[in-house]
Amino acid sequence: MMRTSSPSRTGFGAILTLASCRSPFVSSQPYLDCDVATYYSSLPTPPTDTARYDMHNLIKSTHRDQLPYSSSAYGDVWDALIDVDSDSSGDNVKLVYKDIWVPAFPHDFGTCEYWNREHLWSRSHGVGSSGKDNTDLHHLRPSDCNVNSARSNLYFGICGTAAPSSQCTSPAHQEAAFDTEKDSTTFLPPVDVRGDIARAILYMDLRYDGDEGSTTLDLVVSDCPETVPNGAGMGYLSQLLLWHLEDPPDVEEKQRNGKVCTEWQGNRNPFIDYPELASIYHGGSRPLLGDGLGYDCTVPPPSVGACSDDSGPCSSVDQCLCSSSATNRNLFEGGGSLLRGWSPSSRNLQSSKLMMTGVFDGPLPGGLPKMVELYALEEVLDLSVYGVGSANNGRGTDGEEFTLTGSAPIGSFVTVSYEAVAFLDYFGETPSFTSGTLNVNGDDAIELFFNGEVVDSFGDNSVDGTGQAWEYMDGWAYRNVGSAPTSAFQISEWTLSKENAVDGCTDNDSCSSSFPFKTFEAGGTPTLEPTPTPCLCLHE
Repeated sequence: MMRTSSPSRTGFGAILTLASCRSPFVSSQPYLDCDVATYYSSLPTPPTDTARYDMHNLIKSTHRDQLPYSSSAYGDVWDALIDVDSDSSGDNVKLVYKDIWVPAFPHDFGTCEYWNREHLWSRSHGVGSSGKDNTDLHHLRPSDCNVNSARSNLYFGICGTAAPSSQCTSPAHQEAAFDTEKDSTTFLPPVDVRGDIARAILYMDLRYDGDEGSTTLDLVVSDCPETVPNGAGMGYLSQLLLWHLEDPPDVEEKQRNGKVCTEWQGNRNPFIDYPELASIYHGGSRPLLGDGLGYDCTVPPPSVGACSDDSGPCSSVDQCLCSSSATNRNLFEGGGSLLRGWSPSSRNLQSSKLMMTGVFDGPLPGGLPKMVELYALEEVLDLSVYGVGSANNGRGTDGEEFTLTGSAPIGSFVTVSYEAVAFLDYFGETPSFTSGTLNVNGDDAIELFFNGEVVDSFGDNSVDGTGQAWEYMDGWAYRNVGSAPTSAFQISEWTLSKENAVDGCTDNDSCSSSFPFKTFEAGGTPTLEPTPTPCLCLHE
């Protein structure tokens, strides 16, 4: 296990003194042209109208310093990471896959006791040992040594992308953050750095085109990275594009981008400054073909051409951003773009990829099992934005009480049970999750939350369900085919058993009033074909 307690600084005093007495910069003075307006001013067109070739040339020509990877003198990658990834005190760095702060000194010297340096674009996938790509700070992060080894050279993505989801391990390592996972081909980082990692990978794809002699290869981010020439591919593009949208640049990431430019390298990551460029250069996201089947790269990605938002077509002077999920419509609000006609509540309701399909109040001792069944209308890369809550005896909502984790393929079911033993006895399988939140009776309401807001519900949280039409005591309720999530409970969308319908039953298969377990269909058999979604207009 990597040490995280504060070590003695004996032996590092000289380094600390030097760092405090001089600018953390390897050239004679900081670069003064790194503010956003000045940096992009040499482009022939506005940044969001700039061709990929011109943007590549800008970030290549302004990458003016190549840092030494390790050096006895101040100014190597170790020093740079401590500068750009430390807290306000400068004494601690945050580990990218572990999501904790640890002392900046000491760092690893080959023993794996302390933190080390992670190449987000793995060295074995095209990053060289002598070129600028090896020490490019835009894709280097402090990392727990053991978790770094667990990630190895895996592509970024959810379990089940190119290997069966049955191979999944979560968390990805015993020392990794709880919301990580891995299988034999993919590694899922913590949710709060997924967008940061996506933009780092997009930057590397743009920065390194193989036009710097033998020191660098043409790095290509792809949905089929194993087919990229020279082994220089990184994946998975479609998921990285979604992460980029779902986790937009925050203040800390923008400040890091500026510091890398001003104090160390001289260039910026344009995907942080202009998030729209991701879809302009790469299009939209392809759908997965199925569990472990990857992507069909013979099919071009969805177009991001002419599109509209809810107030009409985008005009010719607008930037139009299409995404595979309506969730993304409002994500850049407050970041310099003006969006029209979207409120947070309508955005969440229309973009929920998860819905409630069943509730059950069981006949086994203790009224078990007690459960709610959920269904993935679309692929859900990050379940942690969803949660459930219960409202007992009409006392009103208690808000989100249990947060989901992991991911869910399109057309899959997620079950949350009060406990696991009775659930296994009755349904013949273990639940996806267990939570005391489901200690409810058939007269209690249940709510599904997305980003903290109710997007689906069963029952009226302000009414004790005893004697109400929606009561399912010792019974069940199941969603009708073709229903959609609704924050306001609609009993017409549900089929209910009679009260006490499962009394005396010992398992679901033999019960005369069998719960329609995992039979919901979203207007028919779930399909992996992409569905058209509205787009947003990003106004200058």
